[in-house]
Amino acid sequence: MPEEGKVGRWILFYLMTGGILLLLAGLFYPAAAVLRELGVRTGQGPSILIPLSFLLLSFLAAFVKAWYLGRRRRWVAAYGWLMGGCALAVVLLYAYLKAMTGG
Repeated sequence: MPEEGKVGRWILFYLMTGGILLLLAGLFYPAAAVLRELGVRTGQGPSILIPLSFLLLSFLAAFVKAWYLGRRRRWVAAYGWLMGGCALAVVLLYAYLKAMTGG
């Protein structure tokens, strides 16, 4: 039978992951709409959205690493990977939007 502390840590881990996913969805959905419109105007089409999928895959890789660290009971490192993966995706999204819009 699992200890209560273990279950609580995993619940917090998945709640934090869900919150981060909502934050990323709130940022990536409008960015994708802007980039789709930009792709139509410049003739690049939907290929302009490919870097966004790689940014989300980088967060997935950070989540898997955080999950693995959580299994090894290294919670500080696990939360660090979650936060770092989110921060990296947001910063790179901003840089990509700035580069594509010429700002």
